[in-house]
Amino acid sequence: MQTADRIGASPPTRPGKALPPNALLLNCFGRGGSNIVWNIIGSSPDVLMPYREWHEGVFGRFYKLRKAACHVGGAVNWACVPFLWRHMRAATAESLRHGERNEKSQARYVVLKVMDYYIAFDDAIARGFMEARNLVLTRHPLPMCEGLIRSGLSEARAIKWYNDVTSLMFKASRKRDALLLRFEDLIQSPDPFVKSLYDALGIAAAEDGRIRFKVKSFGTERMTNTNAATGEKQRIRLDEVSDHIASDVNTRAVARLDRSARQRIWTGTRATAELFDYGADNF
Repeated sequence: MQTADRIGASPPTRPGKALPPNALLLNCFGRGGSNIVWNIIGSSPDVLMPYREWHEGVFGRFYKLRKAACHVGGAVNWACVPFLWRHMRAATAESLRHGERNEKSQARYVVLKVMDYYIAFDDAIARGFMEARNLVLTRHPLPMCEGLIRSGLSEARAIKWYNDVTSLMFKASRKRDALLLRFEDLIQSPDPFVKSLYDALGIAAAEDGRIRFKVKSFGTERMTNTNAATGEKQRIRLDEVSDHIASDVNTRAVARLDRSARQRIWTGTRATAELFDYGADNF
């Protein structure tokens, strides 16, 4: 759990009515199961959920600005730049789903999807809240890099991306009260994963026992990134989650890599993957 005192900044003013006092920062990869976990958490009556990923809500459609922010994110202590973290907070408030504030008037948290290189902004985001807790969602490098390659990255760039982001995740996982989540646990046992996640966060399930779920294609059918603001959305029961998540999604992703590619990717990512106890023998 991060507080203003812990990140070396003066305490913020008490949050206004637009946002709850506390934030849950979902540190994750794109294409790493993040949208599923984001919606699971955001389905709780205790949690508000923006309709846009954090970086889109803050930087908008200015792609060059977003890209520049990624490159310099880790080199600047953004938490000490009041204008920036105040803008982040205001932009987050504007990104809340229509009617969410009224539907969840007693919400204690807002859950923010802070993915990839934007994890470097965690401390600055936390500066705008009374408390912020990091939720770190990891994935094995072989299926993760395969997905990045299908998104258009070269193999070398995918390896670098994985290493850079996993290093940021590891730093986030060392913060007080950080919660470590594994994509592999989600796909193997969705129902227990959801229940244990709610218990760990101390949040309630929706009254109807359902969660928001966005239908997306996976594997070879999904050749490009899917925007979190688009796509068919459903409300499904917890016991139906396993019907919408392929338990073999990782295995099939790795199978699309030839043997030499698997070896190169593992060799290139081993040091960071082992920070989260992933091994070459997982596949």
